[in-house]
Amino acid sequence: MMENFLASQSFGITAMILVGISWSVWGYAASVASRRNLDMGVMLALGSAIGAAISLIIALLQGIPDFRVSGNWLVMLLVFSGGIVNYIQLKLIALAMRFGPNGIIWSIVQSGFICPLAVGIIFFGEALKISFLVSVLLVMASLVVFAVVADNRTSGRWLGWTLSAFAATCICQSFQYIPSNLSGADSVSSIWRTLAFFGGMFVGFVGNLLVSKPTRQIFCQQLKNKYIWFYTLMLNVVEVVSCYCFLYPGMDALAKSRIGAISTQLMTAASIIAFELYTVLVLREKRSFWQRVAFGLCLLAIVAICF
Repeated sequence: MMENFLASQSFGITAMILVGISWSVWGYAASVASRRNLDMGVMLALGSAIGAAISLIIALLQGIPDFRVSGNWLVMLLVFSGGIVNYIQLKLIALAMRFGPNGIIWSIVQSGFICPLAVGIIFFGEALKISFLVSVLLVMASLVVFAVVADNRTSGRWLGWTLSAFAATCICQSFQYIPSNLSGADSVSSIWRTLAFFGGMFVGFVGNLLVSKPTRQIFCQQLKNKYIWFYTLMLNVVEVVSCYCFLYPGMDALAKSRIGAISTQLMTAASIIAFELYTVLVLREKRSFWQRVAFGLCLLAIVAICF
């Protein structure tokens, strides 16, 4: 029994780290987009449609859950809503970074992981262990350091957009985390939740498309670019595999081990580490002393949780 418990914890922690690492593909996509004049919003929209289509095919082959059970509907609804809010969050971040200090904005938004942590402790009775608290403080310290040393020039009102993006992050990550604590989690497989998430993101994009003429114009222009299809498909293969094999199974495993509240925190720390390695090893960017300190703090945060 104890061996199964420890195996579940180990898989959950490993899965969250792998998901965080997979997020670095968006950093790669951003660097490619800037060189090839690709719009990240369009890539996100196409990606959500492709991801939903791939997930639907696999989900139908796997079998349809019994949606007569209300718990199953609730799981799907929460994840679907999380997808919609995730699209809104990304739009809000883009608006904030158009006017404000990117380092501070990015750090404020990333700190949204504290919300699912609080939800787990307050509503699902998870204990705030000393190692988790140390890890939280280390990640927060890392985000503060990254914010301070970044290029923080401003060109307009950014705080309102930033706080809105932070709120959207809190909601999205909580909607992703909560289903793992519900009875329907065992009945709604990870591929159905992956389908719901990508479907929600696509609905968010369609809503934006209907109300925004500039979005429609950019979308039509970008569809003619062959590179946007190639990179979007590549990204979504990674994203679908990540959600299907690691994100939802990993959160389920940690929730059953009563430590599900640390899921998003682990992913955040791992994503920072992976992206920093990408910028140094692939893009050959130079890092300052304090950026290396922030990197080390994230490493220590993961070590603290593992112990």
